[in-house]
Amino acid sequence: MKLAAKLTFAILLLLALLLNLGAAWLIGSGFSAQLQAAAQQNAAAHRAECYQLQKEMIDTPELETQPALVTRYGQQRTAQAGEGLAILSEDGAFLYSGTGMKNGWQPVLRSVDAGADSMTYAKEGTNVWQLFASPVQWQGRTLWLVSSCDVSEVFQLRNQQLVGFVRLELIAFVGVTLAIWAVSRRLTRPLKTLEETSKAIAAGAYDRRTGMTGTDEVAGLAASFDAMAEAVEQRAQQLDLAVRQREDFVSAFTHELKTPMTSMLGYADLLRSAEVKPEVRQRAANYIYHETKRLEALSAKLMTFIALDPEHKTLELRPVSLAVLAEKAARTLPETCPVQLCWQGFETGCVLGDEELLTALLENLISNGVRAEPKDGLVHISACANSGQVEITVRDRGRGIPQTELERITEPFYMVDKSRARAQNGSGFGLALCDRIARLHGTQLEFESQPGEGTAVRFTIKEAGE
Repeated sequence: MKLAAKLTFAILLLLALLLNLGAAWLIGSGFSAQLQAAAQQNAAAHRAECYQLQKEMIDTPELETQPALVTRYGQQRTAQAGEGLAILSEDGAFLYSGTGMKNGWQPVLRSVDAGADSMTYAKEGTNVWQLFASPVQWQGRTLWLVSSCDVSEVFQLRNQQLVGFVRLELIAFVGVTLAIWAVSRRLTRPLKTLEETSKAIAAGAYDRRTGMTGTDEVAGLAASFDAMAEAVEQRAQQLDLAVRQREDFVSAFTHELKTPMTSMLGYADLLRSAEVKPEVRQRAANYIYHETKRLEALSAKLMTFIALDPEHKTLELRPVSLAVLAEKAARTLPETCPVQLCWQGFETGCVLGDEELLTALLENLISNGVRAEPKDGLVHISACANSGQVEITVRDRGRGIPQTELERITEPFYMVDKSRARAQNGSGFGLALCDRIARLHGTQLEFESQPGEGTAVRFTIKEAGE
């Protein structure tokens, strides 16, 4: 909802509240006064009717025992007084009923139950009556007289006043709404300019400014906004430069080049500096050749990968053998590695993915497990197929990661223990790369870790069909 609409709505709501409270008080107080006056007048008439019934009891001793006499008396009094009444015996039996109500016996009994000289109300449709009940006694005889006085006009007048007020209020609100809307639109127009400028800046037009002048609060806000936009533009330029520098650095010194390059240099130095057996020379040459080809392909992938959007599947997914992934990932570890890899479920099966990137993903996760210095000297890598998916888990019983660090470990260059990571040739880029590779394959990394207990990293990838 726009601010102008909110202002209009709030003002109208406050105005309606005040007007309706005032009208309710005025109409209600007038209604109460009229109803009280009618009650006093009707109570006086009821008392007079009680005296008349008592006189009739004196003049006609058989009145209580002769239904015909009671009926004639009730009809006469109803015709003379213009008010309804009912006469009941001492035990609550109706001797005469002329209240003017279709179902008057229930309200009459409630009035009698309320006690002497009490007043109750009865309603049928739009008609409302005041009921007054009093016992009339003479020489040990008791009759109950209930007078019913129609006060519908008082309620109808109150309802007419309410209807008239509502009509007048609606007519007034139409005009007031138009006036308030026009004023609100004018007052909020500078805010509209601020909104349009902020959207333009959010879209990349960092040079946009409001250009508003004045001395009021909105003009001051606009000036502060322009100053903020200037600072944002400068900061954005600095961030763009920093991002370009970081991407250049990552492209030139990617984490994935270190371990295979070291092994390749070692084999090359062995071939260059010493005479070795033909089978050793052949094995070293093969390793250097295969790793060079893999790094060549991986480097090309990584250079392209920097510009990829992880939210879209831009990779060409092909069947990749789990056994080949295990073989390539294991081959990257040095022969003197103090940690033993325990593979489970990689003997058969294929997944859909990019072989080089999935190999890099496993290499990084295994390398992190090795660096964690597991207590049992083992890193467990398991693959479990289920419903067309393969869940791959890399688990170690090493140092573990604090829970407060888990949310940030996939950030580029973030290191939980910087001194230890650098001592182990870490760059803080491995898990960031793993996270992006996982997302490019339509999955994500899930971490479970406890300090001193170890870490488990798992991801799920589609299983390749037969």
